[in-house]
Amino acid sequence: MTLAFGLLIPLLGTMLGAAFVFFMKDGLSPRVQKTLLGFASGVMVAASVWSLLNVMMG
Repeated sequence: MTLAFGLLIPLLGTMLGAAFVFFMKDGLSPRVQKTLLGFASGVMVAASVWSLLNVMMG
C-alpha cells in the first residue's frame, strides 16, 4: 500500500503539471515559460544529484 502511494503521488503531480503546461501553453508569456522550465530543470538536477549521493553513501 505504501509503495502504491509512493508511486501514485509523483505520477499525479507530474501529470497535473504537464496538463497545466499543455493546456496553458498559448496563454503563458515567454518569460513565464522560461521560468517554469528553469524551475523544472533545477528540480530534476537536484533529484538526480541527491539520488546519486544516496547510492554512493548507502
